[in-house]
Amino acid sequence: MVRHAGPVSEPLPLAGWRVGVTADRRADAQLDVLRRRGADVLHGCTMKTLDLTRDERLLEVSRGLVDQPPDTLVLETGMGLTMWLEAMDELGVGADLRSVLAGIEVIARGPKATSAARRAGLEVAWSAPNEQFAEIASHVADTGGRRRIALQLDGTDEEVLVAPLAATCDEVVAVPVYRWSLPDDTGPARMLVEATCAEELGAVTFTTKQAAVHLVEIAAAMGRRDELVAALDGDRVVPVSVGPVCSATMRVLGMSGLVEPERARLVAMVDALADHARPSDSAA
Repeated sequence: MVRHAGPVSEPLPLAGWRVGVTADRRADAQLDVLRRRGADVLHGCTMKTLDLTRDERLLEVSRGLVDQPPDTLVLETGMGLTMWLEAMDELGVGADLRSVLAGIEVIARGPKATSAARRAGLEVAWSAPNEQFAEIASHVADTGGRRRIALQLDGTDEEVLVAPLAATCDEVVAVPVYRWSLPDDTGPARMLVEATCAEELGAVTFTTKQAAVHLVEIAAAMGRRDELVAALDGDRVVPVSVGPVCSATMRVLGMSGLVEPERARLVAMVDALADHARPSDSAA
């Protein structure tokens, strides 16, 4: 049992809970937050982030945007914008690129992208209310489409994001900064699948939609997809989402009974799980 120092005897909110973690980026920070709230943690990373900032394509795309500025820039993620600009700074293109982007319309998918834009000196003209890319596509269509629009990709399938904008824009310039793939070693993720199916976990956390997609893909390769999704029903094992974008994908995959914070932040996600855990004294 985890005990407080001093006179306080109440257990930590996640004492007795075993929590599965799928994260790649900031995994150590999440593990630390969970443990400080009393949880036992099983880390089964389901993805890795491939840095594309050294690829020739990104440099060519960036130079093209400097030579022919787009009408609008769509920012999917704050991390993507920061990586992009820092890479171009190192290659001597950053100043010209920043100057161009500062003079065009900027649309952001959510608060992280908005914050990164402001740090970079860009003014965000519009942000999706529910952080959904579909809202961006609708907004662009409703405001007349665009002649030339640049889209900073979020690591998922390029065509899935480009196609909705291409329906109303003459040209969509994709900006590939990073890409998500399965981890080199899927062993820990397979252990996470097995523990979930056996209901040996109280909860599993997801900080990106792709982490959920990959967990289901790994389970499918093991012949356990249906078992995994059935277990993540909120009663047997609680699926915990960082925010609405992640939640939407999790629901499409078949997960139910989701726990989600009001603000899409890591600590808020853990706090939401802690709040969910408090009414019950039973260990998962």
